[in-house]
Amino acid sequence: MVKAAGRLRMRVSLPTIRRPRPDIGVIGCGQFAFATIGYYLVRAFGRRIATCFDIDKAAQHSFQQAFAVANEAQDIKELLDREGLRTVYIASNHASHSRYAVEAIRRGLDVYIEKPISVTVDGLVALLRAMRGSEARVFAGYNRPFSPAIRLLRQEVTIDPMCGFSIQCFVSGHKIQADHWYRKPEEGTRVCGNMGHWLDLAVHLLMWRSMPDILKISLNVANDQEQDDNLIVAFNSDRGDVFSIMLTSTCEPFEGINETINIQHANTICKIDDFRRITIWQDERLITKRFWPKNVGHGRAILQPFQSEMKRDWQEVVMSTLLMLHITDMVRTNCRSSTFSFRRSWETISNQVASG
Repeated sequence: MVKAAGRLRMRVSLPTIRRPRPDIGVIGCGQFAFATIGYYLVRAFGRRIATCFDIDKAAQHSFQQAFAVANEAQDIKELLDREGLRTVYIASNHASHSRYAVEAIRRGLDVYIEKPISVTVDGLVALLRAMRGSEARVFAGYNRPFSPAIRLLRQEVTIDPMCGFSIQCFVSGHKIQADHWYRKPEEGTRVCGNMGHWLDLAVHLLMWRSMPDILKISLNVANDQEQDDNLIVAFNSDRGDVFSIMLTSTCEPFEGINETINIQHANTICKIDDFRRITIWQDERLITKRFWPKNVGHGRAILQPFQSEMKRDWQEVVMSTLLMLHITDMVRTNCRSSTFSFRRSWETISNQVASG
């Protein structure tokens, strides 16, 4: 209902008896901020959003009206300088995420950055430099690791340090028109905009055992004129891991993104059907569980700043971002195969951060 209200930009009335002191700012008031961030914040804390900002003033005003936000900021500075502000949620266009986050961190504010945290290496370096020595806490909006299905799998799987992971993701994504803002060169392609979710999930799963170093990556696209859509990214690692993502968008999925994920490790086989159902086989043991409504982990991800036990390992997020940026470069340069090293990429980014 809230998602529909977001499309229609209607006022939202969520029952709450909480009267907290408003201390949250929201940057970017589009559909995700409205239907997901706003929904979970109001549901958890009542009217705790103090201020909001969007370059689209109609979106900003409708968000303010829908969630009874006390203040509509005229610019970023006004939002970040608001007295009593403690936490900022960034859900603006992807290319602006790092820049806004750096400004918030410099003011000592806790920051939740919706994916991706950066669309360029320079943006990632600037973000990590701002975090260095700051007491501000930073959280990332990659939500699949917070889903009940992945959390259940983590409880049930027995990790074999000598065994690889086999992971396959088939994703039916939104059909995005040529003039959509995702298509702007500075926004990082659909690799940053969409595929980063499953790259991040792969890194999260691999960290359960310990990360490989070397990945041999291949890229196949359906149309050379549209490098970041209807494509397959696959890699194998020096630890015996194999992973693939097919992102296809030849038509609009009626119920939004639909994904099927298959995972195998040691004696565990797992199938996740659109985060509505999980099946786990372990030798003769069978575990099945349904999730209604569909739960891809948005609630737990969004509430990270307020529930410390839910926070992701930040190194995971940086590792997945480095991998995502490498594959983004492959797409942009029409590169069909390459080798990526987590160790070398981590050392390079660390040296860049330290030199600033």
